Amino acid sequence: MNDTTTTILPVETRELSKTFRSGPNVVEALREVSMSVKPGEFLAIMGASGSGKSTLLYLLAGLTAPDHGEVVVEGRSLAGLSDAELTKFRRERIGLVFQSFNLVSTLTAEENIVLPVLTDRNKAVDQAGLESLLEQLDLKERRRHFPDALSGGEQQRVAIARALLMQPAIILADEPTGNLDSENGENICRILRNLCDEQGRSLIVVTHEKTVADHADRILTLKDGQFV
Repeated sequence: MNDTTTTILPVETRELSKTFRSGPNVVEALREVSMSVKPGEFLAIMGASGSGKSTLLYLLAGLTAPDHGEVVVEGRSLAGLSDAELTKFRRERIGLVFQSFNLVSTLTAEENIVLPVLTDRNKAVDQAGLESLLEQLDLKERRRHFPDALSGGEQQRVAIARALLMQPAIILADEPTGNLDSENGENICRILRNLCDEQGRSLIVVTHEKTVADHADRILTLKDGQFV
């Protein structure tokens, strides 16, 4: 008897293309890019400035739409979602970590972590999950501190905790060590590696740093909007 079970991948792209206009010029940011990420895989995407890395990440997160092709997360095409559905789906199934941390300065570390849950009236904060994240990321003693009282490494750990609280299918990280010194950067890399190895998370990191990419299971390189 043949096994016809199909594995639903955390994320796939199918012939993604995206162009931008700059005055009279048309810039091809991505050209028919196809890729997939397996469950528990750590994928690094590298490339020079202007290669299309950030554009790809924005498409994967549903923050912008492709001109052609589609992004599929857990078997669901983002193109088939309304704006409201996409916002809800992104909040629940896609965790985002940015280079600039994107923390709200008037909220404590804990309040920043639970903010995505509080924006959904139908959701309640998973207190056990919150406490577990604070423990794993060594933030329990810093939970009441505001961002300006946290180090860069602590702020990035808060951003990672915020991305993980809703238990997303995939985590997307844009230059997550770009604003950190080498020691804090290495610590963040170990945390991200652990998310794949021990928690089975799928992770895509956009980076220009080889030291970050070396932690990944696989490296893809973008050049002029295509993988090489």
